Amino acid sequence: MIGVDIVDIERMGEMIDRWGETFVDRVFSQDEQEYCESKGNKNQCYAVRFAAKESFYKSYNHTYGWKALEVVSGGKPSIRIIDERLKKEIKKYKINLSISHTKDLGIALVVLTPR
Repeated sequence: MIGVDIVDIERMGEMIDRWGETFVDRVFSQDEQEYCESKGNKNQCYAVRFAAKESFYKSYNHTYGWKALEVVSGGKPSIRIIDERLKKEIKKYKINLSISHTKDLGIALVVLTPR
């Protein structure tokens, strides 16, 4: 199963400027926020994480909420499932994530493969 999403980085910045912590807290885990806030272009960082979450839900065809999963950085990016119900359901799949960005766009691709 495959999901892909692309996010306009300027639009992500506008969302963050408009809704501030309310938006960021609703969509991103504390670890994701700390990571993105430490980056020179935090909007780029948030955009690719948003795209990754959207891509995951497109590939899985179920939605558990933004904070049911988080994007983990450090070497190869990956998705960590936080929600216990989702964790039980998704364990039969390996989650493959690829993220990239330009100055203007962030993109993510998720491929779920059977274990």
